[in-house]
Amino acid sequence: MRARSTVTRIGLAGLVAALAVLVGPVPAAQAHAFLAGSSPADGQVLVDPPAQVRLDFSESVVLSATRIDVVDATGRHLDLAGLRIESGADAADLEQPVEVVVDVPAMDHGAYRVSWSTLSSDDLHATEGVLVFGVGQAVTAGGLDEPSPRPVEATLRWLLLLGLSGALGGPLALRLLVRADGSDRAASFARRAASGGAVGGAVVAVLLLVDQLTASGADPVRLLGGDYGGRWAVREVGLVVLAVSGLSRVRASRRHALLLAAGATLACLGTAVLGHSAGGGGLDLTRIAASAAHLAAATTWSGCLTVLTVAVVLSARGGPAARLVGSRALRAFGPPAAVCVSVMVVTGVYLSSGVVGSVDAALGTSYGRALLLKVGLAAVVGALALVNTSRLHRAGGSRTQSTQSTPRLPRRTILAEAVLGLVVLGLAAVLTSGQPAMEPQLVQSANGPTDGPVVRQVVDLQETLDIRPNRPGPNVVIVEVFDTRRPAPAPVRTVEVTVAAADGTVGTPAPAEPLGNGRWSVNVTLASAGSAQVQVVAHRDGLADAAVDYPWSIGSLTGPPIARVSTAPIRAQLRAAALAVSLAVLLAWWAALAVAERRRSSRTDPTGDAAASVLPDERTIRGRT
Repeated sequence: MRARSTVTRIGLAGLVAALAVLVGPVPAAQAHAFLAGSSPADGQVLVDPPAQVRLDFSESVVLSATRIDVVDATGRHLDLAGLRIESGADAADLEQPVEVVVDVPAMDHGAYRVSWSTLSSDDLHATEGVLVFGVGQAVTAGGLDEPSPRPVEATLRWLLLLGLSGALGGPLALRLLVRADGSDRAASFARRAASGGAVGGAVVAVLLLVDQLTASGADPVRLLGGDYGGRWAVREVGLVVLAVSGLSRVRASRRHALLLAAGATLACLGTAVLGHSAGGGGLDLTRIAASAAHLAAATTWSGCLTVLTVAVVLSARGGPAARLVGSRALRAFGPPAAVCVSVMVVTGVYLSSGVVGSVDAALGTSYGRALLLKVGLAAVVGALALVNTSRLHRAGGSRTQSTQSTPRLPRRTILAEAVLGLVVLGLAAVLTSGQPAMEPQLVQSANGPTDGPVVRQVVDLQETLDIRPNRPGPNVVIVEVFDTRRPAPAPVRTVEVTVAAADGTVGTPAPAEPLGNGRWSVNVTLASAGSAQVQVVAHRDGLADAAVDYPWSIGSLTGPPIARVSTAPIRAQLRAAALAVSLAVLLAWWAALAVAERRRSSRTDPTGDAAASVLPDERTIRGRT
């Protein structure tokens, strides 16, 4: 009972920690670098040719791996110069948004296509896209271009997860088999899974790094000498520590347990900071902790289940005694498996809030559909686990059970559960290789374009400001100025409008033309969508100028995303669902523990005789534990 109580305490502590994580502060997460905006914008029509092309990314990118190509309508590639990163944030912070700028030569009127590709600095994920703009000519926007995961990278990531599964699940399976008096053959396989998984994972991690560097063309010395190299080293050190732990001959010592825990922590945290959870504005410790816990739970569960499944297959040839051992080990796997699944469910729902931005993102992208498929298969695996648990408990398999009444193992459903678990790991590898569905085309911005007119009181003047069509390109600013005092102390002689665009460019004050009846207009060119500042200054003879700043949000050229179902953000709803799921899991654990305690109490006879005659298995297990 002591071992089961320990598992229970660990499980409840983990769930309470997950609950604390969920209710804590959560910075915005962006998964990995995607194009958040550009100048010229996709589909924009310019009056004058631009001097440069600017791409705004959600986080830092590798400049040496960034490629930009501008082609005109005749297919001629323009000669670009001065590719650089411009950002007002700390250049060393890989999580801050950056602007990639390149100078372009003189352009004629016509349509131009900009093709770009780059790598996220924090995880080396590749992303690419196309945008179209015109100079004096209407064009059609290029739209969303979702990059597909590279098969080689996805395969290597799957092998890395398999190695980590063996390194974490193998020791647990070995412990369960030894406690169930398992054969040397099954125990030996568990040992090889633990050591081989860690060694294989460390080797695959190196191969994955080489593949990413080769595919991207990035400078390896500069890249590994920076922040990415440190993150990669954390994971690699963890895998090496796990390999040392797996190769150790002394396994029942405190030193071995500490070595295993240290290796697992470093490997899982290192993988988390190299993945989607480390993206966004600043390191999100909440998501990193949740990602590491999710990875540890998933790989431990999958690895232990796979090793025990092989033991069950081997037991089919070992006679009744071997089958009895397999049944005991699988029954003992129930509590730790429940802990792993509980952590996986809670953290999985929470982590999905940072990789899928809307219902349309989940249904309309390859990434979203792969995530839904993974969730569906995980649900099937969970259902099979319940079926197998029920069959194992009905079949029995206690330590005192005679080999003459060997339990019948549900080998087919156990094998199906293990195989589908490995498939789920494969889908996880595909997801970590792909582009999360968080692009602006998929998620309606919480700060939509300003819907004018906007009314302000300035000294004794009442002003009304409106901008149409309020999107990048040529626009008309309409200002209405009325004096609230009668008689007016002085008429408004002139009105000037200054626009500080979303990209930080401050325009020169533009004099407005009077339209009559207090209305003024001026033509302006807005460079890009996003937040801007509009200053209106009214001049009157003999009085101080009346100046006021209007915060303004400029809409995109394509307008809000076209919703198939809904492009409303679902991040808050997913986080609330994770909190609700964690509370439900805690209540389920509490109820299960209460029922188990009542059953143990009801089966205990104060005289001890009934307990010895009716429950020999329970007494024997208590004595051994």
